[in-house]
Amino acid sequence: MSEKNYDIIVIGAGCGGLTAAAFAAKEGKKVLLLERHNSPGGFSSSFVRGRFEFDVSLHELCRFSNEAGLGELRILFDYLGISNKIQWTSIPEAFRLISRSYDGRKIDVAMPFGVEDFINAMEQYVPDSKESMTRLFKLGDEIEEATEYFAANETKMSFTELRHIMKKYGNFVKTAPYSVNEVLDALSVPKKAQEIFNAYWMYLGVDCDRLSFTHYISMVNSYVKLGAYVPTLRSHALSMALAGVIEDNNGEIRYNTHVSRILFTDGKASGVILKNGEKITCNHIIANCSPTTVYSKMMKKGDVPLSAIKRTNARTFGARGACVYLGLNRSPEELGIKNYSYFITDTSDTASQFALMKSIDTNTAQATVCLNIANPDCSPAGTTILCMTTLYTDNCWADITPEGYFEEKDLLAARLISKFEDATGITIHKYIEEIEVATPVTFARYTNTPQGVIYGYLGDDWDSIIPRFMTEELDCDTPGLRFCGGWGTQLSGVNSAVASGRNAAFATLGDISEERSEQNEQ
Repeated sequence: MSEKNYDIIVIGAGCGGLTAAAFAAKEGKKVLLLERHNSPGGFSSSFVRGRFEFDVSLHELCRFSNEAGLGELRILFDYLGISNKIQWTSIPEAFRLISRSYDGRKIDVAMPFGVEDFINAMEQYVPDSKESMTRLFKLGDEIEEATEYFAANETKMSFTELRHIMKKYGNFVKTAPYSVNEVLDALSVPKKAQEIFNAYWMYLGVDCDRLSFTHYISMVNSYVKLGAYVPTLRSHALSMALAGVIEDNNGEIRYNTHVSRILFTDGKASGVILKNGEKITCNHIIANCSPTTVYSKMMKKGDVPLSAIKRTNARTFGARGACVYLGLNRSPEELGIKNYSYFITDTSDTASQFALMKSIDTNTAQATVCLNIANPDCSPAGTTILCMTTLYTDNCWADITPEGYFEEKDLLAARLISKFEDATGITIHKYIEEIEVATPVTFARYTNTPQGVIYGYLGDDWDSIIPRFMTEELDCDTPGLRFCGGWGTQLSGVNSAVASGRNAAFATLGDISEERSEQNEQ
């Protein structure tokens, strides 16, 4: 077996792993990124069926702006030098919500970008909501400022620093333990306005009775304020740009390379063994995959601390994903499609909708995107790309037999298409030229995530972003090994995965610096 030593090995070329490797390489470290597929990106990739190119999962990026230095993601991409290497398309509106209200009314609202416009639109739909919504977005600005402070001060905080945080960001501290609905109630946001404001919960996979207010408002505040964007050439453009940063800074990427074992020496991660038997040594490892997979399949039993096993077993898997990708042989104008993003649910009560998502038979909720509304040239003239995403909050697809699998895929597509047509009054089934259905089984096979989970561990009340942040260093009980991606502190989504990669890289660079200081003292 051959050996070659690296400062850092990154396992998995999803957005988190790509970002971690890019930052580490840019900082001058000897980096190797290992990916079992033949291209980078993970969920941030695309595929072609007939004359249509479909994005696997990316609907929009928030915390990004076309203006340099504005938005956390833009600042991050500016640092890596890729902001202007990617062609961006802006999303025209926040969302359209079609649902059923708590009092039986049909909800059908379209919400714009821009805080003032959003608040004014809400006032039209829900009179007397303006004052409370204004307070809500003001609070959002304060919490966003606090989270940016945390991101810029990721070292261990002294008591003096904690006192500073509590004084300057008092409302951040006050709201941190509470759910979305608890804070909205405290702010006296009208129930009808809450139903609309909470529409975006499906992209986090946790109902608003348990979803962390800090997490939700941080995302929605920047989303409404800055707008949203997608790479014009699909999310693969982002993946390739990040891969380019790695290679431009003397990092290495090996595709079609499957890591079968993480090695430990004297209690510290020291390398990997590939499926072909090759051994590669290193000083640190960043894994862009689930701790469940790593601890159960990639490490020897004696190398996994009992605390890591207990912590991982205590957590709950987040939502499993399924998508129906449609290539239609009519234009959006001919079909009557006018909106980019549709949230279509059976009820605006997010906890009730979450419960309906436990079963295949009771779930027709969807986040559906028509890419052509933002990017008319994304498909041939006179055609439309429509992507329907739904979530399952339990492992219900495990009950499907191999013999019944393809029939169940067809039923899934039929249910979501019918739901869209009934909700919008738009006929699409007659104009399907290409259709592809991805189930949790598909995602489990392609991304190697347990049960096809697309949202990491469930970010509910006890395991939300604040508790994870507070215990982040305590959770690093496998020396030399850190994690990034949707299973970590930042939770799920492309934005979070990219941020987690940055954080994992900087934390690992800090580990390396500490080790060198200790060696110099000896």
